[in-house]
Amino acid sequence: MKNKNILVFGSTGFIGRSITKRLLQNGNKLLCPVRNASRVKRNILSGDIGQIEVIDFDIKNLYEIKNLIEKSDLVVNLVGILYETKSISFETVHYLLPKKIASYCELYNKPFLHVSSLGSTFQTKSNYLISKKMGEEFIENNNSNHIILRPSTVYGEEDNFFNLFGKMAKILPFLPLIKNGLTKFQPIYVNDLSLLIFNLLNNFDKHRNLNLAAVGNEIFTFKEILSHIFLTLKKKERFFFMPSFLAILQGKVLEKLPKPLFTYDQYVTLSHDSISQGSQKLVTEILNQDLSNMKIITSEYLKKFIDKV
Repeated sequence: MKNKNILVFGSTGFIGRSITKRLLQNGNKLLCPVRNASRVKRNILSGDIGQIEVIDFDIKNLYEIKNLIEKSDLVVNLVGILYETKSISFETVHYLLPKKIASYCELYNKPFLHVSSLGSTFQTKSNYLISKKMGEEFIENNNSNHIILRPSTVYGEEDNFFNLFGKMAKILPFLPLIKNGLTKFQPIYVNDLSLLIFNLLNNFDKHRNLNLAAVGNEIFTFKEILSHIFLTLKKKERFFFMPSFLAILQGKVLEKLPKPLFTYDQYVTLSHDSISQGSQKLVTEILNQDLSNMKIITSEYLKKFIDKV
């Protein structure tokens, strides 16, 4: 993959920042539609002058993307939200956007790699998981040149999962356990995920129409992950087993905030495991290297939350 025009939706996000650094190799040029051009400065510094073209983009005007897709060689969609706002819904971001991208990619016969979410399903009351499944299903039924990745929890130095609970463990007397902490995850390192995307794009024809769960080697319960955080921070484990009614009430109250830490929909999502036993074998084959060790890597960047004596 050399000297390609690669259209990347979601380049400013946690995963996007990792993959854009890889895609800038071999003289590739990135087209990055964004809501706020100032947010891509970090990405621009990763490449040579002219390698990244920043394009103003309004997700409410999806017809704008037609010309972008026509002049691109490859298209990647990483856009996702964890909660809805008055102006942006799960349906718009997780269904209507990938639907429009997939349709134009099919029209112009452009390879399309879409990143969804492990656990997406219609058998749920979670609007997040339903909207993710809607996007996947449309692509599979209407696009003949695609790859779909469904990551479990993605961790890395700038993640909003381990860092959130690391900060909470530092300042709170206990950590809340929802669903008794039994929900299972199969976390994947962000650098492994970005390399997976890079290798798939490099061998797109070989993996055409693949739908792959992007997971790490090990499965952990939510409680086991929090226990690891306590151990890393050298703190005694202190949990509060939050009753369902209280978690629901908390979600319904907090979701009214501009940037909620927790919502009712996220509570429902926690009813579903985010695992795919066996998928790590194919992930490892595509990576052509071993998957990273979650405990070793997270222990390094969680050290910033250790109390200084």
